[in-house]
Amino acid sequence: MLTMMRAMLRSKASGGLFVLLIVAMAAWGVTDIFAGPAANRMISAGERTISPREFDTTLDRILQNATDSRGRSLTKEQALDQGIVDQLFAREQQNVALMAYADKLGASATTMFIDETIRQNPSFQDTTGLYDSNLYVGLLQQNNIRADDFRKGLETEETIARLQGMPIAGLKVPAALARLQAAYTSELREASYFALNQSALPEIGDPTDEQLQELFETRKSALREPERRAVSIIRLSADDYISSVEVPENDIVAFYEAYKGDRYTGPDSRRLTGFTFADEATARAALGRIAGGAEPEAITTALSTGERTGRKEIVTNPRLADQVFSRGALPGSIHGPQPVGSNFLVIRLEEVISGDETPLEVVRDEISNELARELAVAEFYDALPQFDDLIGTGSDLEAIAQGLGTPVLSFAAVDQNGVAASGARFPPILEAPELLQKVFERPEGSKTERLGDDETTWMARVDVIQPEREPDFEEVREVLEFAWRQQEQSEQLQKAATAVETAILDGTSTLSEEAAKYATIVQDLPGPVSRQSNDIQLPPQLVNGLFAARNPGETFSTPGLPGEIIVMQVTNINRPAPETLDLLAEGTAASIQDSVGNDLFNAYFVGIQTDVDLKSNGAAYEAYKRGLRTQQ
Repeated sequence: MLTMMRAMLRSKASGGLFVLLIVAMAAWGVTDIFAGPAANRMISAGERTISPREFDTTLDRILQNATDSRGRSLTKEQALDQGIVDQLFAREQQNVALMAYADKLGASATTMFIDETIRQNPSFQDTTGLYDSNLYVGLLQQNNIRADDFRKGLETEETIARLQGMPIAGLKVPAALARLQAAYTSELREASYFALNQSALPEIGDPTDEQLQELFETRKSALREPERRAVSIIRLSADDYISSVEVPENDIVAFYEAYKGDRYTGPDSRRLTGFTFADEATARAALGRIAGGAEPEAITTALSTGERTGRKEIVTNPRLADQVFSRGALPGSIHGPQPVGSNFLVIRLEEVISGDETPLEVVRDEISNELARELAVAEFYDALPQFDDLIGTGSDLEAIAQGLGTPVLSFAAVDQNGVAASGARFPPILEAPELLQKVFERPEGSKTERLGDDETTWMARVDVIQPEREPDFEEVREVLEFAWRQQEQSEQLQKAATAVETAILDGTSTLSEEAAKYATIVQDLPGPVSRQSNDIQLPPQLVNGLFAARNPGETFSTPGLPGEIIVMQVTNINRPAPETLDLLAEGTAASIQDSVGNDLFNAYFVGIQTDVDLKSNGAAYEAYKRGLRTQQ
């Protein structure tokens, strides 16, 4: 066999075969079969690498808390489709580059620092606040996290935080710039205004045929009727099966019993004894006697003791509250010492008092509906293969619907936005993301493929195609009359507002006098407004006009609600006093420093990538993404 293989490798044909093998492996991300460990690197820079396994582990952790619109866990394929995988890849590229650069600087978090961070993490401490290695290992195993991966994550987090702080470490914002920004953001303005309404102006007459004809010529492109298509659809969803499913009584009872503690029982209460000590050492010295059941008055080193009964809010220290009211807390367990003010508190749990149960009869319908929904979803998924089989027979839409026991829904012609000529919109068409797109890709009389299977599926037929066309003048006469009136009223309203501004500017009238002309009154803003703090919720155009004025008394106008213009006059400009400005500038300087620091770090990172020679194995990444689809 070996002799045969050697002879084949010496032949001319073997060269072509070898090339084909290389091309095939490259297509699957195997770009360097002689690279050894390097071939397993998805991202690398310096001595830092990310392998497909590490990347996949990180993605798993992210997806533990990621859900879709219905609250269900996201699959890796869904994460890929939603761009989550690509976002993670970009983030990991940045992290690897930063870690490699930190290695060159000697700025990476040390092993000693990581050890201390783990010891100080409350999640890995026992009820007395001491580090528990067994608890640490158990929690990592419970969450499927390898210890090396967890430590690497801590190292990355701390190291990157250090690097992000470097660009702004020596940055100092000039006092003049901070004062200028503080003055700009802290300035307060007050104003008075009135609403000039179209109803207060003379009536607009009727348009002439010449005016309408002129408008028709200028609006032809806007008046052109788009292509519309009349469609019929089959819409099948899990809701269609809810009325036909029956939920067994045994299932209702079993569901109630399984979730009674979590969903149908009120919060537990606790009876506990608290022991307050002057310092932690004294508290720890008394733990043995407290755990042994000593009476409160026997603990003479305690500043005070007391028994209390209630719910979680009776324990003011958040960590103690979580421990004492955790599901696994048992009578006799000891919690603390933990700081409370200047003292230290130890709690002995005396009794767990269960909350009130909600009777089954009260929640029977709720449970029945929930289980019926689950059964209906199962029925829906069972119907999908039948749906596909009926499609495969070449049957028409009506025959497919009859086989499924569901109606065919027919709709008036709609454009590509799902709008009919009457302006109507039809939810069964619009709720399918791709349905309209597919409908406008098909010829008249043809069917789309079945779309969607996430508890609702659709199939459509193109019944009639109405081509794009230009309407006749008489056909759109009413539309033109309406548009003409809207245009004339808008111009009339704007002219009136301009006249008001001019009269106030030249001193021949006042804001209140102009308001009286139009049978309305002047109002004041509820309070002062700043550029950043718009508690009154003014429209942006009003805020822009308000702060564009240079002096009190200036007047401007801007559109308000339909058919009105707001005429506003600046009545007061309150600028911070010099002594106040110095205090405000301190906070403003910090804000400017953070903003500039972020910009500097982004520029800094561009140089880092080149300095550490960041490399990404695109073929390996593409192969990994293909694997996400095949493994589902």
